[in-house]
Amino acid sequence: MNIEDLKAAAVFRPRGRMFHEFNIGETIYHHWGRTVTAADAIQFTFLTLSYNPLYFNSEYARAHGHPCLVVNPHLVFNIILGLSVEDCSEGIAGPFLGVYDLTYHSPVYIGDTLTAQSVTTEKRITDSDPNKGVITWHTEGFNQSGDRVIDFHRSNLANLSASAMIREGAQ
Repeated sequence: MNIEDLKAAAVFRPRGRMFHEFNIGETIYHHWGRTVTAADAIQFTFLTLSYNPLYFNSEYARAHGHPCLVVNPHLVFNIILGLSVEDCSEGIAGPFLGVYDLTYHSPVYIGDTLTAQSVTTEKRITDSDPNKGVITWHTEGFNQSGDRVIDFHRSNLANLSASAMIREGAQ
């Protein structure tokens, strides 16, 4: 079978959930979790030009009361947001609308394993397009001890019908 035959035989299968499949108050426990390595932390810090010595100088971090390097909070946010994408926003065929009420509660350290959960807090049809809705979640991130390290609200635009999602996926 050549590549053209494979393309012709391929079937679009939407992933994720549609607007109507989310329920206000529903808690979604995001699977897997993610252990933050020293390589993750150092590389992210230098690639984003975040030159706070807490993030790359162990002696400096210890001198300021930390047991080891502190993980850059922006990396913590990206990990927790990333853990939630598959369950919340993947496949709804709508753009990410933003984050608000972002709070960092405690430092994350090299070797910590982060997990996340989200609660659906709001759903509404948009004023500008009756075929689209906005879904908002309150997402929390925890370390391996169950301590909340971050929380925020995030919203996505979502298609209301499967046919709209298939149309957008095909384009």
